[in-house]
Amino acid sequence: MPTNTTQYRKVTPEEKLHVDRLQNHAFNPNPSAEREREVREKIEKGEYDCENTYGAVDAAGRVLAGMEVIPYTMWFDGHKVPMYGIGGVASMPETRRQGHIRGIFRKVFEDIYEAGAVFSHLYPFNHDYYRQFGYEHCGAAKKYTLPPAPARRLPDNGAAYEYIKGDPARDRLIEIFETYASRYNIMISRSGKFWDDVLDITLFGGVRLYYWTDAAGEIKSWVKFNKSGWIYIQDMAWTDREGMRGILRFLGMFEGAADRLRFDVKCPPEFKPEFFCNNLYEIEIENAWMGMSRVVNVKKALELMKKPEGEGKFTVKVNDGFMPQNSGTYAVEYGENDCAVTESDAAADIEVSERAFTQMILGVYGLDQIIWRGDVQINSNREILEKVFIKKPLLLVDHF
Repeated sequence: MPTNTTQYRKVTPEEKLHVDRLQNHAFNPNPSAEREREVREKIEKGEYDCENTYGAVDAAGRVLAGMEVIPYTMWFDGHKVPMYGIGGVASMPETRRQGHIRGIFRKVFEDIYEAGAVFSHLYPFNHDYYRQFGYEHCGAAKKYTLPPAPARRLPDNGAAYEYIKGDPARDRLIEIFETYASRYNIMISRSGKFWDDVLDITLFGGVRLYYWTDAAGEIKSWVKFNKSGWIYIQDMAWTDREGMRGILRFLGMFEGAADRLRFDVKCPPEFKPEFFCNNLYEIEIENAWMGMSRVVNVKKALELMKKPEGEGKFTVKVNDGFMPQNSGTYAVEYGENDCAVTESDAAADIEVSERAFTQMILGVYGLDQIIWRGDVQINSNREILEKVFIKKPLLLVDHF
């Protein structure tokens, strides 16, 4: 069991080597014998970054458990907000079920709360395990497989062009993705380094990227894919319905050259193949769960969330079983251009757990659905609450 001599903190480079070892054995079925040599060379050169790594370190300096805590920028109700992604959670086999991951999470939440985080997100190995730390699922997006022919019949008054690394269209493709991402809660606003990887398209590589322009020559959508019998779509973005139809019609041009279009990337809520694929039996659908989120700062999330038109007020009591700094009753009063959120002693219109609150504020479910949870109680002011806590479009296509 944890003792008062076990430290939960960011690790040193040498300690990170042992976290790396834990992660290597936990997630890599064939760990590399060369990994230690590679890491030690990086430590000697000062290139082994441990800024985002936390661990449980005992009195003897032994690393018992660890995780990565990576800063991201996330879209939430049209705002870019700080979010921390959790990954690489691993423990020594002999120290599991001794509370070390719990101890690390407590330290992580203290730190990222102070750093201004609004949300945290992770992809779980088991949903119940992470619920104990306040995380809750964000629903599922769809992945589709369908023949290319129906897309070929979509209207199109533009043209498609192949993108190769160095194309001056680069900045516009990034701009289109940010416009696309801004429409969906939990989408990541990608960094410059991320784009270096996404747009590293070479002449003789197996991956291709095409962008579509409208009749006026404006770039409005793009798609990244590889062709291997089928067309496997890895990434895509569009500005509007015309852009979506244009790039889909381009993919339809592979009729006769590919049997199926396989969307390996998660599709947004507005993408409905049944609108253009008349034979519905040709559409295969897969649920792709989008991981788990938790609100790190309830007050900030309430301040930033999109409010209904006009004026209104409500009170919400949040019971956060793992982050006591979030527990309390919050009075929210909003108008056309402002919003005030204060802690209050007033009776709460609605009482929720931190997990239910996360789903409510992100819009995983609307109020009419969330009330079926056992940890939601409406006391009053239901008319306003139904306007505030609505179902919203969510999407997350990036992994960490």
